[in-house]
Amino acid sequence: MNVLLPPTVVRGMKIFDINKFTKLISVPAIEVDTQNIASASKILKNQLLKFTNFKSIRDSGSNNYKRVFLLNPLKVRSFDDLNLPFASPEHFSHTDVKLTYDNWKHDEILRAILPESSMLTSYSAIGSIVHVNLKPELLEYKNVIGQVLKDKIKGCKSVVNKTDNINNIFRNFEFEVLSGSSDLQTSFKENKCIFELDFSEVYWNPRLCTEHERILEKLNAGDLLYDVFAGIGPFSIPASKRGCTVLANDLNPNCCKWLNVNKKLNRIKDDRLTIINKDGSRFIIEDLKAHLILYSKTLTNDNDNKVHVTMNLPAIGIEFVKYFNNLFEWDEISDSFLPILHIYTFVKTNESYETGLHLVMAEHNIKEEDAQEIIRVRNVAPNKEMIRITLQTTKEMLCKSSVKRKTEEQENENPKKTK
Repeated sequence: MNVLLPPTVVRGMKIFDINKFTKLISVPAIEVDTQNIASASKILKNQLLKFTNFKSIRDSGSNNYKRVFLLNPLKVRSFDDLNLPFASPEHFSHTDVKLTYDNWKHDEILRAILPESSMLTSYSAIGSIVHVNLKPELLEYKNVIGQVLKDKIKGCKSVVNKTDNINNIFRNFEFEVLSGSSDLQTSFKENKCIFELDFSEVYWNPRLCTEHERILEKLNAGDLLYDVFAGIGPFSIPASKRGCTVLANDLNPNCCKWLNVNKKLNRIKDDRLTIINKDGSRFIIEDLKAHLILYSKTLTNDNDNKVHVTMNLPAIGIEFVKYFNNLFEWDEISDSFLPILHIYTFVKTNESYETGLHLVMAEHNIKEEDAQEIIRVRNVAPNKEMIRITLQTTKEMLCKSSVKRKTEEQENENPKKTK
């Protein structure tokens, strides 16, 4: 049994009791003269007794010229385990040390409380809010879990548990506050930008930070970004600050509210970021189309800027690709400014990732060879992955009557002979 772990009596605790974490243990100790403290610290650094909020080197109560080094009993059993040339066996002893709730980290405490077969494996921190997604078998421990996380995670104000799937048009979910304040407004930083939100009103997943960075690395000043499902702006806000022109859309009016807040917080000008509140299909058909037609007419073909479209609504986002089919007339859009689509979707991996990917692509008439890039973003659940498909659109895809126009052009180049 590891004497350094929390007391076994806390196993199965469902009502939080801080007193049950108090524990007295016997540990080895060595007394060292003050002039040798630096040397002893270097020699004993891997053998010290280490806990949160705990001093391993303490004053000697009987001698102001000595310090007591408290040692790990799992690593030191006798004086012979030490390599201190300036100490002798009479300076070695054992002493009792009192440990409390304050001395263990949240994961150590939760491992001691929860059943070994069902541990809390992860959580997400969004500013001052900690978000967990508890398995059914952990729900009876939810109040204790909430209390421990709130106490132990620095800056935590509230702990919330997701109680339902994201199954509404606004992409937020039902939740309950396990511990702390029910005021879920918070702020945080990502990609050198400040974001503010109310977690009860909008969706945010900090685990997508790396993917946000991947997209931002593809953007250059002067590029155009259409953010079809913008949320509170993880793509739109930093892209605007990089010098892109951005049209950001979201159906959830609360997302647009916080997107406007974040626009002001990051001092982004109106001509750099336009915020729109409508369904993604209407945004594509109306706003994206009109803006891109105007954009194509104002720039020359030798312009190096690119057009990007982010579609981060993985549950249904890939279904919106169809709205790009025959969106333009042939002469309304320049060959130089054909949009690059960044499409997010889910892949079921019951059989294999490759099989799941093939089924998704086939269902939406996307050829794998036409994809510039396919990225596995993250595991969402057992047998389910979130991916990104980056697709360069073509005029044949975007424009009406492209086949007819090609035929007419060929006939003009090779007129039929007449009698």
